Amino acid sequence: MNHQPLIRKTADYVRLKLENEPTGHDWWHVERVWKMAKIIQAKEGGDLFLIELAALLHDLGDYKQHEFNEIKGSLVLHGMMDVLGLESDLQDKIIDIVSEAQYNADETIVPKTLEGKILQDADWLEALGAVGIARTFATGGRIKRIIYDPKRKPRHKLTKDDYQHKKREGTSFNYFYEKVLKLPGMMNTETAKKFAVRRLGFLKMYMEEFLKESAGEK
Repeated sequence: MNHQPLIRKTADYVRLKLENEPTGHDWWHVERVWKMAKIIQAKEGGDLFLIELAALLHDLGDYKQHEFNEIKGSLVLHGMMDVLGLESDLQDKIIDIVSEAQYNADETIVPKTLEGKILQDADWLEALGAVGIARTFATGGRIKRIIYDPKRKPRHKLTKDDYQHKKREGTSFNYFYEKVLKLPGMMNTETAKKFAVRRLGFLKMYMEEFLKESAGEK
């Protein structure tokens, strides 16, 4: 069966919904996750059609955009999949994959399916590297979180509730310690781990430079 017409229809729909989103959860983020998910799938296996749809749709029902209400986020995503004409059983699979792939601090789970693991890896890689740095500070500005304060130390333990509702208690720079630096060790697939190592190296170099400049050393 040729799934490409539905994939293209879904991509066009998501692009219209997210093209002007200002915090890095925009169409270009989705497109990068989509491309990366396909790269990982080519090495690791899994249902490519399901992976592509989940990657394209993963941010449309993001609970962070709906007052952190996961039920509301799922309902929104179901409604959008209805518009696209996805069958109900396919919708349920996508909801499960997207839900399990969410990062929830110390309460994050490992997805049950390979498709969920691939989506999680592809999405998490977006937090690492040059693009990840830009997205962190863009999101920080949206939620009115300060960039840096040397008196505020990273929080080493975060519950799901802390992660969802107490973002402004931290700093955007500390977000790297509190989440991003942990991600390479949480990757599910060998393919994603290799990408993560390179991007992690760049992030650490950036953080070192940031601290030197912040301390007035340069």
